Amino acid sequence: MDPFSITAGALGITNFALSSIDRLRKTTSGLTEAQDVVQDITSNLEAIQRPLTALEEFKFPDGASCTAAKEELKKTGVAEAVNKCGQACADFNDKLNKWTKHSINTKLSLRDRLSVGMWNKEKICTFRTRVQTCQSIVQFSVESTQLYVQALYHSGHYMLI
Repeated sequence: MDPFSITAGALGITNFALSSIDRLRKTTSGLTEAQDVVQDITSNLEAIQRPLTALEEFKFPDGASCTAAKEELKKTGVAEAVNKCGQACADFNDKLNKWTKHSINTKLSLRDRLSVGMWNKEKICTFRTRVQTCQSIVQFSVESTQLYVQALYHSGHYMLI
């Protein structure tokens, strides 16, 4: 097997989170009348999507280091954090759809505008904080995984740290 041929996508820890983020981004982009409220959400989703994509596209020198990295990501809680982020995005997407169920297409009803802009402002802030926390964890894990694999690759042998 040639070096750098196995991607982290084989780990399977980012699929759910990335698909949940995509669905939520589609929902928020459809709320053109609430862009002032959902703009921060969109920015946060873009910020978490970058390190998740980097983690998914990360390449491992061989199957042994890929397996070892997967175990390390599970032990350190990164896989759990990524899954929780995906679940938070899926749950928030459901809430946002519920809060805007009285609207047609991109036109928000007054009731839905109040629901998104006022009544659920605290829930939106809480969601933003959850995504920012997840982004920090994932960014740290990408950097740690890179160092881990480099250490394995440059040492000439593979061992678990």
